[in-house]
Amino acid sequence: MHDPMKDRLEDYLRGSLGEFALREFEAHLDSCAECRAEISRMRAQAMLLRELRAPAGIEPAPGFYGRVMGAIEAQARPSIWSVFLDPVFGKRLMYATMAVLLLLSVYLAGSQPGSGDYAEVAATPETILVERQPSVGADQQRDRDVILVNLATYRE
Repeated sequence: MHDPMKDRLEDYLRGSLGEFALREFEAHLDSCAECRAEISRMRAQAMLLRELRAPAGIEPAPGFYGRVMGAIEAQARPSIWSVFLDPVFGKRLMYATMAVLLLLSVYLAGSQPGSGDYAEVAATPETILVERQPSVGADQQRDRDVILVNLATYRE
């Protein structure tokens, strides 16, 4: 087929060529047997394709979409993130988070200065002497002797 004819071939077969271009195209077809044979083969092929076209009203069988979706879901692998969407896992995660939060708050509240069992006492010589001796109060005479020794050897 000739090049000028190839450019207008689709428009000719569709029937959308202008009047002047149509006359020129048909004049060439009258004079060229090769282009005329090519056009007739293309029209025969278009007719065959039209015959193979499916009827317009084909509907899938009932339940077709359900079976397809079931097959797709059966083949799909769950992702690692789908674990977080499980309600049982979500509850367990929530309880574990609350327990950790409770433990951290108890630890932080207990580790604050001044929140222990002992109240803050001014650092006087008497309190320093008493703090050095863990068994103060058991024997009064011994306590007096210990305090006397501590007072005699006390240095700042």
